[in-house]
Amino acid sequence: MPGITKKTRNIILYYFSLGISVFALFFIGRAFVVFITEQNQDVFFYHSFVAPLGLNAIYISAFTSLCILFLLFDRKKTRITILAMGILSIFLLMLSSKIIIVATSILGVFGVIRTFKRTMIFKLIAVFVSGILLLVFTSNPIKQRFEREISVSNVKEVLESEQFNKIYDWTGTTIRLFQARIFSEMLMEDGIFLTGYGISNSEDRIIKKQKEYNLWQGYYTYNFHNQYIQAFAELGIFGLLFLFLMLGAILKQYMRDKDMLFLSLFFIMFVVFITESYIWRQRGLYHFLILYCLYFKTIPMNRSHKKYETNTH
Repeated sequence: MPGITKKTRNIILYYFSLGISVFALFFIGRAFVVFITEQNQDVFFYHSFVAPLGLNAIYISAFTSLCILFLLFDRKKTRITILAMGILSIFLLMLSSKIIIVATSILGVFGVIRTFKRTMIFKLIAVFVSGILLLVFTSNPIKQRFEREISVSNVKEVLESEQFNKIYDWTGTTIRLFQARIFSEMLMEDGIFLTGYGISNSEDRIIKKQKEYNLWQGYYTYNFHNQYIQAFAELGIFGLLFLFLMLGAILKQYMRDKDMLFLSLFFIMFVVFITESYIWRQRGLYHFLILYCLYFKTIPMNRSHKKYETNTH
């Protein structure tokens, strides 16, 4: 892959963002058509929303979030850019990934305060607050998903109970905590601290543990749903450290150049890795590594350009 300029990188990301916007319009249009015939609002949200193409709402949310943040911080605010940001923001809400919505909001507020003039800050914060109030004071599936996590999740029970029945009411939080719990037991029982089980070799042990705790068999296809634990379990402590090294390199580059794209990639991936084994799936691996290489490939060319200017002067 040849070195590229920042301008070229941003052109690539711009057209990718427009492509995701068209993608979003397709799913929104399809959901409306299905809703007219079935009168089921679930078709507008979460996995059901992107199920026609066999996609996962979390992965698409990560794509969408990074596109929104790119358009917000690295593109001139033309009508097309603003329209694309609006479509992508609605798309992200409909995808209903709680943790990515929160992470995108935090990054958005931080970046706006850091990069924009005061008048623009007030306008963007007003839009953001209006959106939050709309979600909080209306009945909608996104609000219901947050409320369910708070009201149903019983952390103490999940971490201490010796048995669960087949109809136990799991939430996204509690099933992930349970997977972390059984990993700690596997780590102690099997002594895989240094070597791990090997790629994909933890699956049988996870199922065995789930059977011990009497989980419903529908969860037998679940991996750890946590990239840090997944890397530790299958590659050992050195695999985990290498993962942190990759993330740390992104953060270090942000601290050097103050480029919001690096901070966006670092924070979104850092957060998504808590809830998903993101790069243990092909679509996540490709997405992460292509952006990783694309972002870092702009740096040597920028440095060499500055070096050239210094020498010529």
